[in-house]
Amino acid sequence: MTRNYSAISILSILVGTVLEWYDFSLLAAMAPLISMLFFPSINPAASLLATFSVMASGFLVRPIGAAIFGHVGDRYGRTVALSMTILLMAVPTTLIGCLPTYHSVGIVAPVLLIILRLIQGFASSGEYPGAICYLTEIAPANRKGIWGSLSMFGVAGGILFGSLINAVLSAYLTNDDMLQWGWRIPFMIGMPLGMVGWYLRYYSRDSIIFEQARSAKQTLSLPIKYVLQANLLKLIIAIALFSLGTVTFYMGFVYITSYLISTHQLSLHDALVSNSIGTLVMILTIPVTGFLSDLIGRNKIMMMGAVLLFLSFYPIFQLFLSHQLLLGQCLLGLLIGIFVGPVAATVSEMFAVNVRYSGVALALNIGSSVFGGTCPMMAAFLVNHFGYAALPGIYPVLIACICVVAIYVYANSHQLQQSMANINDNAKSKVLSEA
Repeated sequence: MTRNYSAISILSILVGTVLEWYDFSLLAAMAPLISMLFFPSINPAASLLATFSVMASGFLVRPIGAAIFGHVGDRYGRTVALSMTILLMAVPTTLIGCLPTYHSVGIVAPVLLIILRLIQGFASSGEYPGAICYLTEIAPANRKGIWGSLSMFGVAGGILFGSLINAVLSAYLTNDDMLQWGWRIPFMIGMPLGMVGWYLRYYSRDSIIFEQARSAKQTLSLPIKYVLQANLLKLIIAIALFSLGTVTFYMGFVYITSYLISTHQLSLHDALVSNSIGTLVMILTIPVTGFLSDLIGRNKIMMMGAVLLFLSFYPIFQLFLSHQLLLGQCLLGLLIGIFVGPVAATVSEMFAVNVRYSGVALALNIGSSVFGGTCPMMAAFLVNHFGYAALPGIYPVLIACICVVAIYVYANSHQLQQSMANINDNAKSKVLSEA
């Protein structure tokens, strides 16, 4: 019975996460076309900057969504919050595919695009954190690393799904067809895909540990307040951990492909194929390092990944600029996969069950919003302003350096580790005594 329950639970989370991040990543995958359709300009760099600004707008509301979905998830259940997010994502994604372009209605088109992107960002703020909490809570004690890594597996799978759909379309449709109507297809299938994910989640149950905590009245009236007051150092460390994976991915898989396409150094089809292969390398690496983190320790794997990214990102960025996109993205996908595999379980273990959704959601969405989601826009601005194409490659190196320090502090702070152990032991004791 337990084995069947776990299989159904994992399936509902993975399918939902794949579909939801498919929806959210479409705008990034289609950025070169969106820039021409909604922000036409004589200067392609200015159009691309405007498109990246819309992408960044979706990250602005994510800290707000993190607070709301974190509250719902910690108070009323993980599955309640996760069922809400998938519907909130499917509707605006489908509507984006129905939007008129700038040539039809002028400034109204980008305004509507921004509004729908804001709704997408709000919905996505609760998806990945909920998947992390749910999977690590139903995992066996000695398998939390690999089970937690499946949440990132689902995110990367959704991004890969979007790249593959667009790669297939670009292979069979001409550039004119893609501009006229082909770009709408990936967005408009968001609703039926979203309904599949919602159906699976509607029939899933919360984790036993959360149900026990709720039965024992361990839930808090305002979990986010407790996170900010009693878990601030852990929150800062978790933000750093989430920032590095987000920044390196968006710079190496979103910005650089759009930049190369807009400067006519690369075709849309070749970029999408390269993105798909590089993302696949990352997907295959993530569960491996998640599994290894259960055997040899999460801090060792994360430190190795962060150091490798610190040393390698700028040379990889130079590969991109020298037209070796596929090689660069495969290398980068491998290094990102090494680093992010253990991150989900690490961050989940930082927070007690009654504040876990809020803590993970805040850390993830602050890290991805402040550092990750804005980096394509910032990179486009730097290149447009200074004219030095390699300049954006420095930013992820700086984030990797900060992350190395954060991992060192986390691994060597006895006071932090002891505080975490005391909180978790007290929560478990109360749950067991009431169960």
